[in-house]
Amino acid sequence: MTLKDRLTEALNATPAENTHRRDILDAALNAGETDAQIGAALSRLIDAREQKAAQLEKNGQAAQAKAERDEAVALRLLADPGATQTASGTAPAPAGKKGPVFTRLQMILGGVAVVALGVGLWQALKPAEDVDLSKPQGGQEIAVFKDDHTMGNPNAPIKVLEYAAPMCPICARFTAEEFPAFKREFIDTGRVFFIFRIYPLGAPDGAIAGIVRCLPKERFFPYMEMMYREQSQWDPDGYQIPDVSGAIVKLAAREGLSEEKARTCMADRAALERVNEIAQDAQVRYQIEGTPTFVMNGQVVNFPPTSQTRLEVLRLRINSLTNGGQ
Repeated sequence: MTLKDRLTEALNATPAENTHRRDILDAALNAGETDAQIGAALSRLIDAREQKAAQLEKNGQAAQAKAERDEAVALRLLADPGATQTASGTAPAPAGKKGPVFTRLQMILGGVAVVALGVGLWQALKPAEDVDLSKPQGGQEIAVFKDDHTMGNPNAPIKVLEYAAPMCPICARFTAEEFPAFKREFIDTGRVFFIFRIYPLGAPDGAIAGIVRCLPKERFFPYMEMMYREQSQWDPDGYQIPDVSGAIVKLAAREGLSEEKARTCMADRAALERVNEIAQDAQVRYQIEGTPTFVMNGQVVNFPPTSQTRLEVLRLRINSLTNGGQ
């Protein structure tokens, strides 16, 4: 059954008094004809609902926040019947997709079984030898690791860390539509030191993390931009991709990797262990469960359920910090 059929069936079965769910299902179904269009719209709508829940909780409205989260869980299960709930009953990925599956799960990609180590929550992410996690880096609360991908001046007064997944459609949209302006305004002017880490949502993200380790470091951001731009060519979540690993290999050829080399990189145990460690550390350090998540000077940036773009919220927060506010 296609996503469109599932949502249509759910809409017909939803009581008239449940106007919130009916409105969301209607909006998603009216977003386009293909499952990809409908799925992307539904992800955005769920994201907005979960952000509203976070704001309600922040305002002390626990009961209302729980109701919003329960509704988001129901919608997410409609979008992906195979998804599971977290122990708290909330959906596992606030930003529109499933939470990281690299923790304690076995994944199959391209016929290669990869067992993630699932390190205990007590184990912190291992930094490079030249980083002392006991001290803030550059006077800030964000530790910078040797294998991080960064832009800008490391001594900038503000550090912005983005956790994102190649499979995340919201991340792709931010990269294409908002990041260029963010870079011009804040990174290129020396106000922000930008750090990017892959936070996996599914097995293809681990494969892409493996490809990344085989590329020159300066090719990371161009490669990620390409993978976001070409999501419809390889991402199985929302698109009908018969051979995901083959599609990733084909795109890796644009970076000069042969098929043999690309498949070896995709199955790299060290890369998978590392991306698993990063996800675990993010969960422990910042309680991150979905993408994209932004951390600014050690604090997770909350995006209220308003018409503001992520760029607008980040701009307000940066200006607040620059002016001495919190």
